[in-house]
Amino acid sequence: MSIIHLSRWPALLLIVSLCMAGLGPLRAEKADRDKPTTIDADRLNHDDQKQITIFTGNVVLTKGTLIMRGDRMELWQDAAGNTFGTMVGKPARFRQKRDGVNEFMEGESVRLDYNGKDEVVTLSQNAILRRLEGDVLKDQVAGDALTYNNITEQYQVESSQGQPRSRMVLMPGKR
Repeated sequence: MSIIHLSRWPALLLIVSLCMAGLGPLRAEKADRDKPTTIDADRLNHDDQKQITIFTGNVVLTKGTLIMRGDRMELWQDAAGNTFGTMVGKPARFRQKRDGVNEFMEGESVRLDYNGKDEVVTLSQNAILRRLEGDVLKDQVAGDALTYNNITEQYQVESSQGQPRSRMVLMPGKR
C-alpha cells in the first residue's frame, strides 16, 4: 500500500489525475440527473417567503443513487429548479454509484454542501472521501475540506493551518 502525505492540493490533484486517468471515462450515475429529489426527516419547517426548508432529525436525501444522511439540512431551489442544500451531522454522509461499474464514491464530514446545478458536494471539517468497488476500499483521501464533482469525478483536498495534512491512500492493484 502506498501512502502519500501532501500539504498542498495542486500536487494532490496531479497525482489524483494520474490515478484517475487509468480508470477511463467513468462518471457518476448518469440517470441520477433526471431523478426527483426526495427528503425524509423527523421534522420539516418550510419558509415560503424565503423559499427555504429546514429538515431535522434523521435526514435522508435521495436522488437516484445519490444518498445523503445527516442530523439537519437546509434546502432551497433556484428559479430553474436546481436544488442546493447544507447538511450537518456527526458525521454527515453521502454515497453515489459510479456509472457503468460496480463502484461507489462515499464521503463523510461534519458539514456537506450540495450544489445540484453543478453536481458538486463540498465536505467540510474532517472530510473523508472513499472509492469502493462493491464494499472493498479502493482509494481514500482525507483533509479538512474536500470538494467532489459528481460529473467530472474530480476532487480537491485542502487542509487548514493547524489541521492535519491532506492524505491519500492508494490500495495495491490486483496482481
